[in-house]
Amino acid sequence: MQKKYLIANWKMHKTVQEATAFMQALLPQLEAVDPSQLALCIAPSFVHLPAIAALIDGHESIRPLSLVAQNCHHAAEGAFTGEVSAAMLASIGVSGVLIGHSERRIYQKEDHLLLAKKIKRVLASGMQPFFCCGESLEARRHGSHKTMVQQQLEESLSGLTTQEIEKLAIAYEPVWAIGTGQVASIEAITEMHTFIRQMVSTQYGTERVPILYGGSCNPQNAKAIFDAPHVAGGLVGSASLQVDPLMKMVAALLG
Repeated sequence: MQKKYLIANWKMHKTVQEATAFMQALLPQLEAVDPSQLALCIAPSFVHLPAIAALIDGHESIRPLSLVAQNCHHAAEGAFTGEVSAAMLASIGVSGVLIGHSERRIYQKEDHLLLAKKIKRVLASGMQPFFCCGESLEARRHGSHKTMVQQQLEESLSGLTTQEIEKLAIAYEPVWAIGTGQVASIEAITEMHTFIRQMVSTQYGTERVPILYGGSCNPQNAKAIFDAPHVAGGLVGSASLQVDPLMKMVAALLG
């Protein structure tokens, strides 16, 4: 069985106390999970990372769990007030970074070329990039959704070697389905995951890149989504903020 991924993207939620309580409730429930089948990643706010890293270190027997950051800066270091470097994240035990989430593309105006620099920086720091891509509602309505996703992939992954591409994961997230409760149909998810798989295979000659789905995934629809062709797991937002729904999605992913 190919290892599955489930990333809990908390976005800008939880105090440190709330995050700690969540992890204390979650950790015991992961003891029976086979680490060869699942990579469960918690992606909290920057300020929570040290506290959660310490909790994970205190439960070394729980191997499926790792820590992911929601973003990092593209430069190694410098006069960038308010930013966090990839090296800083790696130094506290972070194993991966979300790159190009649609909310950062929209609100922080991150473009394809900037994201390409971030991917390179994350790889150079020994962490796994989780590259997010997806179309807008307008592109979907006009039938240009594949063109938009192809441009994102081509420009942000440009220059990577096959060895480098095999170290990252791709998260397909239709922008119109994020936080809206509107989920892409299984047919649409299959279409886009197959398209992305074919693109990566043609460009890099490998099928060893996990492709995750993100967009209003929850315990009710998770099983159908995770069973779709070429779906290697999920990037989950609001449904990952409570332990019970998260564990139900773990069960759906492994079932």
